[in-house]
This record gives sequence, C-alpha cells and structure tokens, in this order.
Amino acid sequence: MNQNQLSNPLNGNVYVSDTKKHRIQLWTPGATEGITVAGGNGPGKGANQLCIPKGLHVDGDGYIFVADTYNHRIQVWAPGATEGITVAGGNGPGNGANQLLNPTLVYVDSGNVYVCDRGNNRIQLWTPGATEGHTIKKGGSHNVDLRKITKRITKKK
Repeated sequence: MNQNQLSNPLNGNVYVSDTKKHRIQLWTPGATEGITVAGGNGPGKGANQLCIPKGLHVDGDGYIFVADTYNHRIQVWAPGATEGITVAGGNGPGNGANQLLNPTLVYVDSGNVYVCDRGNNRIQLWTPGATEGHTIKKGGSHNVDLRKITKRITKKK
C-alpha cells in the first residue's frame, strides 16, 4: 500500500489509522461509516488492542501491518482476525535489536518488514520469522518514504 493511499486506494478501499480510538478503520467505496478491522478495544497491550496506531501497510492478501506506536511494536492482522500478532518489537521500549521506540511507519516487501523506528532515529529491517531487526539506515527517519529506501536496497542485491 502506498504511504498516501488516498492517491491510490487498494481496490477502492481506504484504511485509516484512528489514533484517538486506537483502531484501524476500513472505508469501502460509498460507505457512510468505517468498519473496525484492527484494535478498537481501547488502548492497551493485549493482542486485540492498539495504542496510538500510526502508519499501516496492507499487503496484496489483505494482511494489515500496523505501527502500534505506544506499544513499540508492529502488529499484523490477518483478514477477519480479532487479534494481531507481533512481527517486530514488542519487547518494551528501547534501542536493542529486538526493540522499537515509537515506530511510526511500516512497509512490507516480499515478507520483509521495514520500520521507521522514530524514537531511535533509525530504519529497521525485520526478515520473516526474525526475533531481532537490523538497522539499515541511521538518522533522518522522521520524514522518510520507506518505499524509496526499500527500492534502493533491493536494487543493490
């Protein structure tokens, strides 16, 4: 999904991070109200909760990856799921390889999860099944387009 999905919505659907209600909303074409597809159970650390979700990425199979900012983790929600699974961070706030600090953006490409780890001012890459990420860019992570960074990385391979 594009960082600005309003310019290129996925199948006409728009996904919105509702930070004040700690949920992700799906708006289908012509809808008069959104559908909660992740979170929405108040702020918290439970698998069915989010706390100030910010960036999100929806892959081609409908999996929703959420930068769960105040829980310092990236959660993935399968289509129709009532709980998310932590795929990056989730080990408390910090700067360790297995930690994030206020992640704000997430992008997924070929199973790799790229995270704008804003509190640590770095971009972290988490490969499928990894328990730790590794830093691919330090500094300048506050206003970054993760798609551009991942395209440069994949071209070098």
